[in-house]
Amino acid sequence: MINTHNKSTHKSDYRNNQWRLDGVLPIEHQILPHYFKSAPKGLVNNFCTLLSRDTFSEGDAQVLYDYLMLRKTEFSGPFVTMLKGWLGDELKHYEALRRTYHCISGVSFLEMDRLFAARVHEIQPIDRVLVDEFTILVTMMFDEIGSVYSYRRDLREYYCHFGPEIQNVGRHLVKDEGLHFSQAAELILDLHSDRLDEIEALLQDISNLEHSLGTYYKTFFLDHAQEQFRFPPHFNTVIIQVVIARLGCASYPDASLLKSLWQGIGIESSRYQFKTLFFFR
Repeated sequence: MINTHNKSTHKSDYRNNQWRLDGVLPIEHQILPHYFKSAPKGLVNNFCTLLSRDTFSEGDAQVLYDYLMLRKTEFSGPFVTMLKGWLGDELKHYEALRRTYHCISGVSFLEMDRLFAARVHEIQPIDRVLVDEFTILVTMMFDEIGSVYSYRRDLREYYCHFGPEIQNVGRHLVKDEGLHFSQAAELILDLHSDRLDEIEALLQDISNLEHSLGTYYKTFFLDHAQEQFRFPPHFNTVIIQVVIARLGCASYPDASLLKSLWQGIGIESSRYQFKTLFFFR
């Protein structure tokens, strides 16, 4: 049973993290050859495969935002304000990952534009998590904290091998996704605290949906469906615990359990070949 007594007593903070992409990873940046030479065998190819998914799923934020803005009259002012800042961050992530992908793979920006334009975006498979502002915020919490641990894993396995600029991109991704997670939590606590008793069942439904999708439908939310095989089997269970704890309804998972989400199962890029799945349907 969720304890609903620990509720927010302050208003949400909608400030974004302030970082300039051009100051972190200039568009003309080139990775020094020795980083490629010293990278473990297979790591460059695996990183390219990962970036071929992450880059475009960040850009899919625009699709989700446009869909939600068609329903703008259903939502509160603070939620719409938060979404505008969230979109700005996610599009900055898209551009940051485009530059990273270009540096690592050599794929041109023109080719990336072509690939993105060819994507088919389908809202209907995930519409049950977009019922109203509350379900959207809960899904955002689930999705963004999952991205925090996913990017922490990527930072440790990939970004760290290619110089400080690429590492800093990974660090900013982690920080921004964590902020989005907290912003969504504060909106729930400020505006929807009367529905906290629905959270646990809703989170389990979100997790079940992600597991059942089998693919990613290019709509930003539940994009981890495209790489579930990279995570330990308890990933979503722990993520759900973190969400519930952030809302003040339970204790946080043990630190060692959290650590296992991003470094505990030994999938090392140097000896693990990615499956090239779910890029196009």
